[in-house]
Formats: sequence, structure tokens, C-alpha cells
Amino acid sequence: MTGSIRKFALLLMTMTIALQAGFAQEQHQYNPEQFERAERDEWQKPDEVIKAMGLKEGQSIADIGGGSGYFSRRFAKTVGEKGVVYTCDIATNLLEYLQAKAKEEELNNIVTVYAALDRPMLPPASLDFIFFCDTNHHLENRVEYYKGLIPLLRQGGRLVVVDWQKREQKVGPPPSHNVARETVLDEMKQAGWKLEREETFLDYQYFMIFEPAR
Repeated sequence: MTGSIRKFALLLMTMTIALQAGFAQEQHQYNPEQFERAERDEWQKPDEVIKAMGLKEGQSIADIGGGSGYFSRRFAKTVGEKGVVYTCDIATNLLEYLQAKAKEEELNNIVTVYAALDRPMLPPASLDFIFFCDTNHHLENRVEYYKGLIPLLRQGGRLVVVDWQKREQKVGPPPSHNVARETVLDEMKQAGWKLEREETFLDYQYFMIFEPAR
């Protein structure tokens, strides 16, 4: 099966799952420009994050709560035409924004997915990486959500969490808005994940990589 046919087949499967689940959820709308500010590159260090993850050409990754595609577009360039990036979000206007940006940047390996509140709407064993950036506080039942992600990974797959430290900082939302690193570690353990390693080069966020515990 060629890469283009494979991606089309996966997209059809994703659409089928989404239709079966239905879309009886609240419509969410966000301003995409808030995720695309030029100064973000200075503290987010996206290229360093992707290098530290070990994402490679030809792999597949789900960007959960990927929003405007700040990371998704960079992932797409990393995995190349043989890879695929699923950008999952509950905000249709962000997905539309990303579709336009991907077309503009000629990134044909991004698949936008209108996600459900309790799952990203992706087929089993389809991913090498699952990526969260500043998304955890949006999840209502994080333990169950994390648990449901394990079947989506291929052998050797990893889950990456980048999120705000729960403290007063000159960048980012107030601490009350954030999920503490220790909380994420505990909830991941409950959900069947174990910490593989942690990176510490981000000034305002923690950066943890998990693998299934079994």
C-alpha cells in the first residue's frame, strides 16, 4: 500500500469512527493567532522539543489539542511525505485555520480530526507518537483519557507531555489554570503509563516522555 493510499485509508477510518460517535458536543472556538505569536518560538523552543522527542521521517504522530498547528506543521516537515500528522481538536475554527495554513505551506501529510471530548477519534495501532502541549487542563477525566490512548500506539510508541509549570511565571497562564507536573505523573501511572525520561531545557514548562507500563 503506497503512502498516499495508506493515509487516505486511515482518514476514512477516522471519519467513520467520528460519525459513529456523533458530534453532540459543545462547539468551541478560539483565536488561532494567540497560538502563533512570533515571540513564542523563544520560550517554546519547538525545534529543540522535536529533536529531543526523536521524531523521525516516515513516522506518524497525533497532536492532541493541536489547535492552530503550531507544532503540527513542524511535525509534518520532520516526518515528511511518508509520515502523517493527525491534528486532533474540538475547535472547528482552529482546524479550518490549520487546513488553510497547511495548503499554503504545501504540507500534504496533515490530517485534521474533529475530536470528541473523551477521545481523539483515531484508529488503533496507528501512531508512533502522541503529543500534548498545554492541553491537559482541557481534559475532564484525564486518567481515562490517557488510558484510552495506549491502544492507539504501535510497538515502541511514546507519549509526550509539554505543559506549564504550576507556579507564577512571566510567561503563560496563572497557576490555577495549570496541571502540576506531579499530578500528571500520578495520573499517568494510574492510566498504565511509566515515565521513560524527562527533559529540562524549557524554562516555563515541564517536558516528559512516557511509554506504556506493560
